Amino acid sequence: MTVPVRIDTAVQTGCLEPQVADFFSDDRAAGTVVGTCAAGGAVRLGCDVERQIAIDHGALRFQPLITPGWQRQGIAYGPFRRQAGLVMAVSITNGHNTSQSSPIPEHILKRFHRWAVGPDTDPWPRRLVAWARAPRKKATLRRFLWWIRSTSRTYKLPNHNENLAIGWFTNEAPKNPLIDGCGFVMHAAEGENGELWTRVGNRCLSAFRQLKNIEIHYLIALRESGAVYYAAAMEGAHGMAAVPMMRPIAIDPFNSDALVYAGVHQCVLGQIGFRVDTRVHAIQIQRLEDFARPFGTAHAGDSLTENDNVGDMAKLGGIWRALHGNIHRTVAGALTRDDHAMAILDAGASSGLVHVLVDTGQAAAAAGLVWRGCDRENFWLLKVSAEGCDLLRVEQGVETAVASDKRHRLKPNSTHSLQVLDAHGQIGCYLDGDRLFDRWFESEFLEDATCVGIWLNGGGTRLRDFEAHPREVGVPSEMQFDAPWARFGEEVEYADDFVGVPSGLAGRAPSKGTHSWERTLGVGFVDVDGMGAARVRGTKESPDPGRSLYTLPWDQSEFADLEVTITPPGSARGQRHYCRAGLVFWQDDANYLTFTAYLDDAYHGASIALFTKRHDFEELYDAVWTMLWKKIDWGKPFQLRIVFDGERFVVFVDGEPVLQRRLTDIYPDDPRLSITRVGLATNWEWGTDTGSVFSAFTARR
Repeated sequence: MTVPVRIDTAVQTGCLEPQVADFFSDDRAAGTVVGTCAAGGAVRLGCDVERQIAIDHGALRFQPLITPGWQRQGIAYGPFRRQAGLVMAVSITNGHNTSQSSPIPEHILKRFHRWAVGPDTDPWPRRLVAWARAPRKKATLRRFLWWIRSTSRTYKLPNHNENLAIGWFTNEAPKNPLIDGCGFVMHAAEGENGELWTRVGNRCLSAFRQLKNIEIHYLIALRESGAVYYAAAMEGAHGMAAVPMMRPIAIDPFNSDALVYAGVHQCVLGQIGFRVDTRVHAIQIQRLEDFARPFGTAHAGDSLTENDNVGDMAKLGGIWRALHGNIHRTVAGALTRDDHAMAILDAGASSGLVHVLVDTGQAAAAAGLVWRGCDRENFWLLKVSAEGCDLLRVEQGVETAVASDKRHRLKPNSTHSLQVLDAHGQIGCYLDGDRLFDRWFESEFLEDATCVGIWLNGGGTRLRDFEAHPREVGVPSEMQFDAPWARFGEEVEYADDFVGVPSGLAGRAPSKGTHSWERTLGVGFVDVDGMGAARVRGTKESPDPGRSLYTLPWDQSEFADLEVTITPPGSARGQRHYCRAGLVFWQDDANYLTFTAYLDDAYHGASIALFTKRHDFEELYDAVWTMLWKKIDWGKPFQLRIVFDGERFVVFVDGEPVLQRRLTDIYPDDPRLSITRVGLATNWEWGTDTGSVFSAFTARR
């Protein structure tokens, strides 16, 4: 099962011209991709030890490994000589941002039993017959082998919590991307889904958590030393700028690898025996002048290495204003002889990424970054010294200590990276890539202020290479990707406010629409109270009996836009209340999709999961989900909206896109789903519902 792929790299002895555009338009069977050429002639390097890399439907496919680890699955191009402005851009839908490798939690016989009975909607003999007739038996046998090797007795590998790496590395198959090159790394944050890391020096900077399972565009621009990281997604995505804009994520000022490979590498896919594929939609590599110039996309910057006072014109961003003391620029960086000195620039817009290099002398004095500044009496200040780090908020001249960190300090005779990330309502502070204060901060204070700057308090400490980037910059026109798909219905076909005569949902006519609700599957009940709520008939003592689908006829088979508000039962964790409510797209009893919430005492964090029944067989362990942390909580209404065209879907929770896929990402050979009915779903997912409430259902076409 693990046959190494022999790669002929004879043609790669020299360095490539920095231009690659691989849109994966050539279908390739699993195990035959590495060594082939992209449309422009660039050779696809990398590793495919288990022969699980394929190309289909215009995207590269990484399928789950039986033996997880780095140097087993990845695609690469190169080598390239480092040069300022060399940019790599990748459009990718990671299989699961919280993928991790660990033993399966239950006994292997219990796992096989659950696979056989599935979600308890069909008798197991019917399921086995349907499986025998379905087209995916080979994948099932590979899954069984994976499980057998992943029991508490047989699993001997380390637990991997980092699953994906994208960037510039020193090898076409890097041994450990966490300590190699300039790249993004996806860390599994469990209930918070994905945590986006970037390489900074010899650390991984944690930019933010709760990155959902949607298509992301990553861009990494090399500099003579280090790199700048950017990312984008569809509008409303957590932590991301909306295409055609992108968010500056972090700066690495240190890495100096002279020869690099551009690569995308997968360590592990899936979680506790569930599987899902990664899809790489495009990889582009070019040298771009806009990223080669000093400070790249910054709107304020200064090398601070001129022989004059700060108070003169900065390299970028206008004139320095000295608010306290005097700061002198020298060939080795800016310094002050005063006890307290601060200068600011007005960048003209709010800054989302502010960075400076701190060079310490024999005795490290304090230094800092100023941002969200208005004047000498209103600003934020991140201060670092040999004693520790402090985050300060200054309002009307009154200084408030927000946080203190004594574990991270300036070291004598060292160069440190100090940076602040401030976007999407979240502030992160970092020294040499380490997040300070063990937390992020949320504050609206001076959120729209536009001044940034530097702070010093004497001694031998010098600052250089100061820069501030906007919260959003444009995706370069030379590397435009297709915008992530989303389509919204314009005409309301059905609407139900569940007001009127109390009754069961089956047989009820919605408030708008020409047909009545029917119970299409299952034996559970939903009761309409006549006052705006349709409640699942379930309690802690007597939960809903399992999957039940209540639907309405649908005559636009190629598209539906469904929306409903759901209130999970109970009011807090520990009350033994569970939510398994959601929406359904139905073709027939052999082909349908359910999208339902999972909220349970058993796991710290909620999710939305897709369960797919095709060809009369539902592969339970092919469920596709995204963790939502506390976006779904007991007793708190949330809005679930799903747009689906029979092939592509996007799931929104309270307006945020949280899950995005094509059905062919899951099963490449399956036809589109023809939508004939739509409606409400309650589900079995290791437990059933105890009384969730539906309200405000709408179906648009």
